[in-house]
Amino acid sequence: MRVYLMIIIMLSMLELLIFAVNHYYSLPPYVFLGSIYLLIILLLAVSALISVSLARASGGEKRILFSTVAFLCGILTLSVFSVSHLVWVTMDFELKVEHLTYFLPACMLAEIPILGNFIWKILRETKYFNVKHVLPAIFAFPILASFFVYVVIGVEFKDLQTFSHSGTLIFDLLILLSLLILTSAYANTESAVYYQSFLLYFVSKYLSDISIMELLKGSLSYEPPLGIFAFSNIALFTILYRFYSTEIKLLSYTEIDRERRRYAELYNQVNELQEILRLINRMLRHDILNKLQIISGYVETYRMTKKEELLDRILKAVDESFTYIDKLGELEKIVLTRRGGLKPVNLQKVAEGVAKSFNIEINIKGECVAMADEAIYSVIENLLSNAIKHGKTDKVDILLSEIEDECEIRIIDYGIGIPPEIREQIFNESFRYGEAGGTGLGLYIVKRLVERYGGKIWVEETKPHGATLVIRLKAARVKLDER
Repeated sequence: MRVYLMIIIMLSMLELLIFAVNHYYSLPPYVFLGSIYLLIILLLAVSALISVSLARASGGEKRILFSTVAFLCGILTLSVFSVSHLVWVTMDFELKVEHLTYFLPACMLAEIPILGNFIWKILRETKYFNVKHVLPAIFAFPILASFFVYVVIGVEFKDLQTFSHSGTLIFDLLILLSLLILTSAYANTESAVYYQSFLLYFVSKYLSDISIMELLKGSLSYEPPLGIFAFSNIALFTILYRFYSTEIKLLSYTEIDRERRRYAELYNQVNELQEILRLINRMLRHDILNKLQIISGYVETYRMTKKEELLDRILKAVDESFTYIDKLGELEKIVLTRRGGLKPVNLQKVAEGVAKSFNIEINIKGECVAMADEAIYSVIENLLSNAIKHGKTDKVDILLSEIEDECEIRIIDYGIGIPPEIREQIFNESFRYGEAGGTGLGLYIVKRLVERYGGKIWVEETKPHGATLVIRLKAARVKLDER
């Protein structure tokens, strides 16, 4: 492939040589035009093939970019071929306006995808740009527009060629302004090479189209437009050859920002994991170790005294140790819970399933489907257990409702309630209150799980006595009969 590309580069140099020889020695028209058309078609065709190869070998934005370039090169190839075909069929080697019948409309069509690509890129990344990135385009606009105004003054828009070519000039102008913005925005990055290179090509193409408009007006011979057009295609081929032989990255601020947010989320997850591991380690080293020491003391005392009540104390300490271990499993659920793995969960079925494990009156009213996972069972179970064990209630009402885009779970007990002075502390790690204080982890685990679901939890007072735990989770937009 490289050898083939080098041959094409040599042919492009030959094209420039033919222009020089014709300028000084006036070659026969059929030799000059015939060879120039052949070389331009060859360059454009190979540029289209290289663009296709680059698109197939790339992904993401690079594939889109090179696909639009391939379309541009392909249409231009057919356009030049149509002109050369008319020239050879008519054997009229003095290029005339009627020869451009198909060339000019096709040129305008060829630029639509690549213009759309550059505008899409700007709109996609515009939130990362600032005023200084737009300044080059603002300063260049009067210069580029003055060329356009100059060539269209006095033009009579009475045929398709003139009308379509004026559209091509407008497209050229928009592409150049877009490339100036992109070149400025990515000036200090590797991907600036793409925009700088295409800027060079479209500047030469704009000048070529300006000269073609002068040809349409009859104020310019065919050699300058043909020469500038040939140079622009040599530039395009050289650019694509460079891209083909060199791996250059195409920067996307949007993708960088997405990666930054992903790494920030991973960093937060690592911090959360470290916090959970620290808590598990403290439980193992402190709480469980204390329980084992208490059990060991009871066993030694029992060996000496043979008192039967010590066995009850030992069993109670073992049960408490099992409770601690269960809490460790629930902490593991917090680590494993990820928002991306959430699914619609019917909270009514969850509440009914958990309620079967308790021997008190539990009334469940309402229905709602929330975004959660299997750990939601631990949330409801912890709250019910807390209400029964610490709230001393003999009845619990669970009210489910949907408020706007959220599911609300209200767990109402009618026990001793929670004193106002500690309501803000009950969800803190290892918070205990009173003689009935447990591990201090139940409500902490509930809060962490709810937060992992993207929800919130708080406590309210139940009238005339008791406490109400309120949870808000994101609602799932599914029908309840589907769950």
